[in-house]
Amino acid sequence: MVLQCAPERFSGSSRRYADRMVLAVLPTCAKIATVEDLHTLALSHLSKAMGTPPLTSRSEGRWTALGWAETDSTNSRAMRALRTSPGGILDHFALHVDHQTAGRGQQQRSWAASPQDLAMTLILEHKLPTRTPFALNIAVSLAVVQAIETSIPAIQSKDLLIKWPNDIMLKGAKAGGILIENSWRGNSWSSATIGIGLNLAGTPPFPNATRLIPEGQSSPEVLHNLRQAILNKTDDRLAEMVHPTSLLQQFHQRLFGWGQRQRWQLDGQEVRGSLECIDIQGRLCVNSNGKQQCFAPGEVGWLGLEPL
Repeated sequence: MVLQCAPERFSGSSRRYADRMVLAVLPTCAKIATVEDLHTLALSHLSKAMGTPPLTSRSEGRWTALGWAETDSTNSRAMRALRTSPGGILDHFALHVDHQTAGRGQQQRSWAASPQDLAMTLILEHKLPTRTPFALNIAVSLAVVQAIETSIPAIQSKDLLIKWPNDIMLKGAKAGGILIENSWRGNSWSSATIGIGLNLAGTPPFPNATRLIPEGQSSPEVLHNLRQAILNKTDDRLAEMVHPTSLLQQFHQRLFGWGQRQRWQLDGQEVRGSLECIDIQGRLCVNSNGKQQCFAPGEVGWLGLEPL
């Protein structure tokens, strides 16, 4: 810590004792934490939230990537650390584990990860797009598909798409997903925990899921490269959030089922129509019998594509 002091200043308050007036004087000495101090403090809060210190630690651009053998949910543990730490010190930390036992997807669906899969959470506390929050979802989704293409060149772009709001689809089957959980303080967006789960080489967790690496193949090097690429591509895309409409256009180009007739469920009722677009607020807009209807993320459940 660096101790920095300035001249004392009168606080504006006072107290009378018999024949004298005592002025309340506030010292203006303050401890200013160095970058190293803040990093150590951040590691302390994350270690406490995870239950143990990290087994691995490395720097990747602006990110500090920390690795553990196992946890229940990297998102839950990250949010626990955010609740106890001073605001801002956990920005650009990434937590990853070999085995996740109780990962969570959209609408509280469970997702477990084996050591052959990817389970990680990114923490952001600075420069969040308060006016267009869905821009973060778009940026991360695009970063993840780009990272997959970079790390697994055998996958073709036309086969790797994003199903609204943030499922990763390979040849029409789910290969992973993204869960973003936000914290707000009044009107200010204070933090985002971004959970990323990808079925890399382990057994797909449910029947209509798939894996990114063909069965019988496994490569720890691919997993390492994929984590690294996600961090690099995410920073590239975060820089583009100042132009959310441009990001949205790119999102449409990778959108699964764009222009196709599909089925969704809304309050127990089936909605049929063509997926027209996703707006900048993240709403799914469907043309149903010549009338456009728009739905917020989580408002409708996807039932599938209609036969061509």
